[in-house]
Amino acid sequence: MLNNVHNVHYKRVLLALFLMLMSGVAMAATGDDPFLEFMETVDAWASGALGIGLAITMLLVGAAMGVAKNSPLPALSGIAGAAILYWGPGVIKAIMGSGALI
Repeated sequence: MLNNVHNVHYKRVLLALFLMLMSGVAMAATGDDPFLEFMETVDAWASGALGIGLAITMLLVGAAMGVAKNSPLPALSGIAGAAILYWGPGVIKAIMGSGALI
């Protein structure tokens, strides 16, 4: 009976030690992120000339639809879409970079 208790205790200690060691490996950042270049490219597109052009286009289409329907809601949705397209990547990077979701 005593041997079985020691065996269970020994297994629990080994499991705890293994989990502690693996958590250090999981948290270690190497800097070799394969998606970093993709993220920087999309961010440059969204905050560069392409993103500004798309935001202006969304604003103009929303305004034209608002005039056609005689309603301000399409224009407001165009403004909201343009704002999300222009400022969204910066907000997402700020949230993800600060570790606020962890």
